[in-house]
Amino acid sequence: MDQALRKFRDRLRVILILYTFSDPLDNQTDYYGLFRSEVKIQAIDFLLRYPDFLAKELMDLMVSDPNIKPKEVENTVFKIYQDKEPEIRKEEMEKFFYGAYESIDDIIAFHISVGFLHYISKKRIDGKEYDRQYFVTRKCADKIENTLQEIPSVKWYIDRCLLIKKYFNRFSGSELKTRQYRYAEYKETSYKAHISGIDQKVRNAFLQHFHRELV
Repeated sequence: MDQALRKFRDRLRVILILYTFSDPLDNQTDYYGLFRSEVKIQAIDFLLRYPDFLAKELMDLMVSDPNIKPKEVENTVFKIYQDKEPEIRKEEMEKFFYGAYESIDDIIAFHISVGFLHYISKKRIDGKEYDRQYFVTRKCADKIENTLQEIPSVKWYIDRCLLIKKYFNRFSGSELKTRQYRYAEYKETSYKAHISGIDQKVRNAFLQHFHRELV
């Protein structure tokens, strides 16, 4: 992938995650919302980048949550495969000590430099940061709402963030990571190797639940 395009997509995904999943703040401030936990950024980013894992997670959640409508899940998973997303939308992530991970420090620094973000954190004795809290600015929200969401190539990311939020926002970052570790393809990936997909598991589950095959 072209490096300039890759950089744009990385920046886009992260800022849309922060915008979509942030908790609203008082409209009297310069900040639109507050997002807590880098762990959750990484876990949501994984679902954005692996449509097959998202499809399987939707079906798993459908089984455990009676409030989820099976027909909605069936239609969503079918469209993911009809649009060949596991082939054309997949963007691999490496496995680190605690699951799928990719450094976002440069991305966050960029969004701070253009006035889209501000963050605060605590520091350990060794100087390393933890407990980051990300503040999405109103300037950022206005840019997304009045410009970015009108761009067709960006709309897919916005719609996908909203889909993930609908079903998975109830989970913390750690809980999402735990769910992802249930899959051998994720759990057994070697350190710094790319996580492989679970296409056949999705196809088998879809046939089992809905009695028809994915295209």
